[in-house]
Amino acid sequence: MRYWLNLILGLLIFSGHVAFAQQEQPLLVDPLAKQLYLYKLANPSPRLFVHFDKNIYTNNETVWFTGYLLTEREANISKHNIMSVALIRNSDSLVVKHQKFLMATSLSFGSMVLPDSMLAGDYHLLASTNRVSNGVPEAIFIQPITIKTNINPSFNAGLKILEQGIMGVKPNQVLLSATTRDARFLSQPVEVSYHYGHLSKKTKTNSSGEVILKLDEQEDIPDPNVYVKLKYGSDSSFLNLSLPVTKRRAKVGFYPEGGNLINGILGRVGVEVKDQQLAVVSLKAQLYKNDTVIDTIETDSYGIGSFLLKPEKGSSYRIKLLHSGFTDTSYLLPPILDKGIGIYISEAAVRDTLIAKLRTSQKENLFIRVHNFKETFIYNHLDAQNPQMTLIIPLETVPLGLNTLTISDSLGRPLAERMFFAHYNPTPKLTISSDQKVYEQRKKVTLKLRLGDSDSLAIVSVACVQERRISSKLNVDIESYSYLASSLTALPPYNTTRGYEDPKYMDNILLVKGWRRYTWQDAMKTKPSDTIKSYDNTKLSLQITGKKQPVNEPLQIGILSSSGMKLYNTDNRGYFEFNASNLAVEKEKPVYIFLGEQNKNRYLLSVNDPYAKLNKSYLNLFGPEYRAVPSSVQNNNVLSLKGNETAIRLKEVQITSGNSNNAHSPKGPNNCGDYVCSYNILNCFNHVGDPNNRPPVAGKSYHMSGGGSIIYQACETVTVNPGMVLMDGVYSKKEFYVNDYAEPLEPAFASTIYWSNGLLLNKEEREITFYTSDITGKFKVIVQGLSSKNVLYGDYIFEVKGK
Repeated sequence: MRYWLNLILGLLIFSGHVAFAQQEQPLLVDPLAKQLYLYKLANPSPRLFVHFDKNIYTNNETVWFTGYLLTEREANISKHNIMSVALIRNSDSLVVKHQKFLMATSLSFGSMVLPDSMLAGDYHLLASTNRVSNGVPEAIFIQPITIKTNINPSFNAGLKILEQGIMGVKPNQVLLSATTRDARFLSQPVEVSYHYGHLSKKTKTNSSGEVILKLDEQEDIPDPNVYVKLKYGSDSSFLNLSLPVTKRRAKVGFYPEGGNLINGILGRVGVEVKDQQLAVVSLKAQLYKNDTVIDTIETDSYGIGSFLLKPEKGSSYRIKLLHSGFTDTSYLLPPILDKGIGIYISEAAVRDTLIAKLRTSQKENLFIRVHNFKETFIYNHLDAQNPQMTLIIPLETVPLGLNTLTISDSLGRPLAERMFFAHYNPTPKLTISSDQKVYEQRKKVTLKLRLGDSDSLAIVSVACVQERRISSKLNVDIESYSYLASSLTALPPYNTTRGYEDPKYMDNILLVKGWRRYTWQDAMKTKPSDTIKSYDNTKLSLQITGKKQPVNEPLQIGILSSSGMKLYNTDNRGYFEFNASNLAVEKEKPVYIFLGEQNKNRYLLSVNDPYAKLNKSYLNLFGPEYRAVPSSVQNNNVLSLKGNETAIRLKEVQITSGNSNNAHSPKGPNNCGDYVCSYNILNCFNHVGDPNNRPPVAGKSYHMSGGGSIIYQACETVTVNPGMVLMDGVYSKKEFYVNDYAEPLEPAFASTIYWSNGLLLNKEEREITFYTSDITGKFKVIVQGLSSKNVLYGDYIFEVKGK
C-alpha cells in the first residue's frame, strides 16, 4: 500500500489561525483507482522519439538518425521490431521515399540517402513502428525538415504583388515571371499550377515568361499563402507568397486557473492570443467589467498573459485588444459559476514540493488527488470548512513529469484541477567540452562527454553539424518532446532556448495548455472491453500462386541478400511471413526471393509490404505541426545553398577530364551499389548520391576514403528471372565514416562532420575525435539519448575559421 507521506495541509484562515496535519497515515481507498487503471490499459502510450542529425538537408545528402522508444511497458518492448521512416513532401503529401529499419530493445539505428531529384521545399520525416491497431500506429514521430538544393535552378522564377486587392471590391494581382538563368526569355511557356485557400487552378506563362494571377481575398483563410508549382521541361520549382489579409481576426482563448470562473472567488485567468493563421501575437488589451476598464493585460512573446479577477454574478467581462491589425477586438470571458473552487499555483514547474492555494465558496467534504489520468499517486480527504487554504504537497511519491492536482467532491466528481510538472530540473545533465573553442579547417577535434551526478549510465547519439543546418523553428529535442510535446498539443514556438529549459515557458504552457489534454469523461466511460486491443498484421509476406493450379503443399524459397542465402518453406497455401531478421541487410541493396529450379516456371511470387500503404494512410491522420505560417519563397533561388557550400559541385566540374567521366559514360552506382566519385575514390562518403558518380570498372585501381588504394573486383549481380522477385530489405545500422580529409584535392563540404549512435556513457569521461571540414563558421554538437534516470540532452558550439 502506498502511504501519504508528509502531506502538509496548511489551513490558512483569515483570522490567522494555522493548523497543520503532518503525520504518516494510510492512503484512503481511491474509488476511481480501478477506472483509471482501465483507462491506462485501454490507452497504452509508448512514445517514439527520433534524433535526426539536423533538420536542413540538400538533395543526395545522407540523413542519419536514432529511434528511441520511450515509456513502453517492458513486456511489449520486444514487439516493436521494425521502425518505418517515410519522407513526405508537404506541398502535395507525396511519399518521396520510405524504408524500414531494425528495432531491438527500444532502439533503432539508421540512415537514408535523399534522392538527387528532390525539389527544394518543406518536407517531413514520419517514423512509426510495426505496432498498428485499426490502422493507427501505436508509436509515431514527425520531424519537419527543409530541403535546400546544391544545384542552381535551370531557370529563374519569382513572385511579387503587382496590386493589392480589396476584399469584395478587387482581387490581388500577383505577377509570376520566369526567365533563363542569364535573364533571357525562355524558349517555351512554363506550366503553372497554383492554389490559394480553396482555389486551385492551372495556367501557362506568356511569350515573355509572365502571367498575372488574380486572387480574390478569402474570408477567414487559415493560410494566406498562394502556392505555385512551376514545370519547365523536366525541371520543377515550388514558390509561395503570403498575400495581404485585410480582415484579420484574432483567436483568443481564456483559461481560468482551476477550470472555471466562480462568483466571488479571486482567481487567475490565463489568456492566449493567436491570429487566424495560429501564429502567436504579443499585444496589450484592456479588461472590461460591463463598460468600465478595470485592468490592462499584456501577452508576452509566446502570446500568453494572465490577470487576476474576482468575478461577480450578473456582470459581463470582456477584453478589448489594443491592436490595429485586427477587425474584431472584443472577446467575452466564459460564464461565471454560482459556487465552486479556485486553484492558484504561482509556480507550476516545481522541484520536490507543490504549493497550491485553494479558495472555495462552498463548505463540503472534498478530496485531493494527484494523478496523471492513468494512476493516482496521492489521494486523501480535505475538510473544506475554511474559505481559503494552502496545500503544501511533498512529491516523493509522484513521478517526474506532467501530473494533475484535482479537487473532487464526495462522489468523485472533479470540481477544479490544475496541471503541474513534478521534479522540474532544467540543469544540464551532460557536460560537453572540447580541446579548443576555435579550429582551423581540416583539423582534429577532441570532445569530452561527462554525465552529471544524477546519472550513472546512458546510451546516446552524437551529431556535430554546421549550425546553419539546424533551424530553431523545426528543432525537436528529446527532453521537450518527451516531457511536453508528446502530451500537450499545439505548443507555441520557443524563443531563444529550448522550451524545457525556460521556467517561464513552462509556467505559461501549463497554465493555458495543460488542463485541456485529458478529460474525465474519457476516463470514466472506459469499459473492460476497451482494454482488449487487436493489432493489424504488419508482417512483410510472400504469396505464391500457381499459374495453372492452386498451391496445396509447402514450397521451398530462397532469400538472397548481401548477408548471404537462406532457405525456408512456405505453408501449404504458398504463404510465408518474413521476420525482420530474415530481411536484415546493412546497405540499401535489394533482397532476392526465389523458387527452386523445378518450380520457377510453375508459380508466381507476390510480395506484400504493408508499410507502403500504411505510410500513405497516415497522411490522413497525422501531419507536421506548423508553429507558424510557412515563410514566403518568392523566388526559386531562396532554397539554394549559398557561399562555399556549393563549391563541391563547382570544383568537380573544373577538374573532371579525360574519358572516365564524360557525358557519354554511364552515371551512378552499379547494380551492387558501388560507385566512384569525381576524385576517383571508391564509395566516397562525401559524394553519396552525387549525379557525377560513375560505376567502377573491374580490375581498375581506385583510391579509398580512408587512404590507400584498392583494385575493384567484378560486381556479381543477380538477374531477375522467372520464379524470382525483388524486395526492399530491413536495414540495420550503417557506420558513419569519420573522414580525416587527408587528401588535399578532395573537397570537404560535408555539413555533418560527425555522427555516432549507440554510444555508451558512464561515470568516466568519454572522449571522441573527428575532423573539421572546409566549411567555416559555427558547428553545433547535439547529444541525445536515454539515461539511467530518464532522457538526456546536451549541446555545445565551437567555431571553424579559414586558414
